[in-house]
Amino acid sequence: MCSDATYLSSLQDCFALSCPPKDVFSAINVTTTTCNMPVRSKTRTYKIVNIVFFGLATAAIFGRFAAHVIVGRMQWLNDGNMGVVLVSFLEMHCADFISTAFDGLGQDIWKVPFEHITSMLQFFWICEMVYFNLIGFIKIAFLLFFLQIFPDKRFRATIWGVIVLNIASMIAFTFGVAFICTPVSFMWTSLDGKHQGHCGNNNALAFSHAGVSIVLDLVTLALPIGQIWNLQLKTKKKIGVLLMFSVGAFVTVVSILRLRALVSFARTENITWDYLEAALWSVIEVNVGIICACMPSIRLGLVHLFPTILGSTNQSISKTPLGGRVKGASSRPDAIAVQTNLRVSHARKPHDSDQGSFVQLVEINGYEDSTKTN
Repeated sequence: MCSDATYLSSLQDCFALSCPPKDVFSAINVTTTTCNMPVRSKTRTYKIVNIVFFGLATAAIFGRFAAHVIVGRMQWLNDGNMGVVLVSFLEMHCADFISTAFDGLGQDIWKVPFEHITSMLQFFWICEMVYFNLIGFIKIAFLLFFLQIFPDKRFRATIWGVIVLNIASMIAFTFGVAFICTPVSFMWTSLDGKHQGHCGNNNALAFSHAGVSIVLDLVTLALPIGQIWNLQLKTKKKIGVLLMFSVGAFVTVVSILRLRALVSFARTENITWDYLEAALWSVIEVNVGIICACMPSIRLGLVHLFPTILGSTNQSISKTPLGGRVKGASSRPDAIAVQTNLRVSHARKPHDSDQGSFVQLVEINGYEDSTKTN
């Protein structure tokens, strides 16, 4: 009987149909213990991933702030937004750590003490609200970066429109999660069989948010393409700049993987075990998003500290094989450089030697990287 997986599955279904959840978990625990079935746990894997990404993202945030202090470039809007990201980020990781270390996330639900299941559901409710806000503020960080470097008024108006959409999404989904159950506490007391209430479809809410988030990611990635493509650059250089701006595409890929995990989680009763994959992708998505959003500022600080290695020289002039000169005017580290190649020719006027000479400047292979900065 113990070796018959079909029998055990049918037994679980029978319990679920005729008994309260608490009794179902107790019965399954007794059955699996009697049959000496292995105790499964993915808690250690989740803790390692969580700690590693937490360290990397935290270092990126403080590296960003340090870079702005070093170069004297603190900005209340950009850095204030990243401050909100930092607070939300710490809240989410604290709740994640507690639910993993003490409440049984990553274990079979029937092996978890029932009071821990209740507290884990409460932390899950908190984490979901924090996640919805955190992922929105990370998107806004990318959009504020675009505002720093592109001066086109119509484009900037579009950016502000997308920022408003992100804020609206954050507010709508946060309120949706906060009041998905009536009373609110039924979100984490629904399994004990002692409380009355009802809840909306949390899976539908999670799917809707994931879909909207992916669409907003794609819009954010597409926004700078037209601006960059209109620059007077060689195609190879345009592609290089686009690749630099598309680093956030990895976050979109992770969001899609998280959506796939949510689809699997929607069909389970073993929530403490099956939610782990979705939680893992959520952690990776948030932390990678923060790292990508901080990369331009970190580079700015590194260029300031190591200009000979990462920066460019100011007003450098060098001879070219054509006998001309190349004048490279370096721009700010967060801007796109302007370079003009000039060929200089010198001749005497043929009929009046006393009138001196003239110099003709001809632009050759010139290209200009148009940009703004502040």
